[in-house]
Amino acid sequence: MIRRIVIVFLLVLNLLMVSGCWDRNELEDLGIVSGVAIEQGSEGRIRVIMQTINTAALAKGTGGKGVEFEKAYRNAVIEGDTLYDALNGVTKLVATKRNLSHTTLFIVSEDLARERGVHDIVDFLERDPQIRLDSWFIVGRGNLINLLDVPGRITTTPANRISQIIKYRNESFAYAPVNLEEFIRLLQSESTQPYTAVVESQPNASLPTDQGHGILDGSVPEPLNNTTMNGTAVFKRDKMVGWLNKDESRGLLWLRGEVKGGIIEIPIPEKEGKKAVTTILYAKCKLQPEIRGGQVYITARIEVKSYLEDNQAGVKVDQPEEMNRLEAAQGEEVKREVEAALQKAQQEYKVDVFGLGEAVHRKYPDDWRQLQSEWPDLFPEVQVDIQVKSLIEHTALIGNSPEPGQK
Repeated sequence: MIRRIVIVFLLVLNLLMVSGCWDRNELEDLGIVSGVAIEQGSEGRIRVIMQTINTAALAKGTGGKGVEFEKAYRNAVIEGDTLYDALNGVTKLVATKRNLSHTTLFIVSEDLARERGVHDIVDFLERDPQIRLDSWFIVGRGNLINLLDVPGRITTTPANRISQIIKYRNESFAYAPVNLEEFIRLLQSESTQPYTAVVESQPNASLPTDQGHGILDGSVPEPLNNTTMNGTAVFKRDKMVGWLNKDESRGLLWLRGEVKGGIIEIPIPEKEGKKAVTTILYAKCKLQPEIRGGQVYITARIEVKSYLEDNQAGVKVDQPEEMNRLEAAQGEEVKREVEAALQKAQQEYKVDVFGLGEAVHRKYPDDWRQLQSEWPDLFPEVQVDIQVKSLIEHTALIGNSPEPGQK
């Protein structure tokens, strides 16, 4: 009897579960937000550019006549007194319920980051339960409306394209992006100041200059601009104070021990200005602080391993003395990038984005109680000794460069 009752109960429960979903949302009723850009509006207000996925266009596909050119996204622009006010106001324009749970990118304009600061923005983004803390939080240069409307080639939306570019940052390490969670951690840090990558649009070099290209039936012309990551924004507390170029950005990443790949272009002066190019296999950095007589000294021990990718300089790879010189030159190039980043951060911006203060805190917790309040003034005077251990492990299975007329 009990067995029959259990079976009946399970059957009824199963019917209830498959009968439908009481709180379902239809796809076309959801404003799935791909990315959000935030900039200064009129009279001290906040302007939001919200990029939503055009689900109707995606559902139609690209097979029908006239459908292939329909945008897979839509941008809505609205102002509000606060970020919350502006985001809610967008709903009136797009007539859908905003959904930020799939948003992978937040862009703050350079003007807003410099003049107003990002504290209020970050505070709201951290509190909203829909927003993922692993979303990228970066700075945008130039016109953000244009930036979020650069036509795509592969990705669905311009916001997704920017996220994809960041995803493959290991190919260059010429900028230093952080996600929302890491930016908040840096903002709350007692020693290290925030930083993040800069994105902008630049003229597309592949755009044909002659008339008549890209206008045939079924053909889409090349976009006027390309989206590119261009260096790193440096903050003092919640306000942007400056910018690091690509060499300085990698100098920052060398010191933070965050270089995982990319190439090193090594100038060879004795080879008539030609270069050798190596691909990074492995890199790490260890910071060793020391306090002597009230002065902070830090030894940065950087180790880099690579292989020879391009030997236009004609380095004789079978001659140990030439390979030794090439390894030394590689180490000097790494040191140059680190010194460039330190020079800019210490002398011009006077902000510690490297984590040098954190290294001092870890080794000297008692001394840090006094140094903490003085660190902004002490940081520009910190002496950093950069020591690079450089190794080129192999030469891509190729010996010396081929010479004309020689086997």
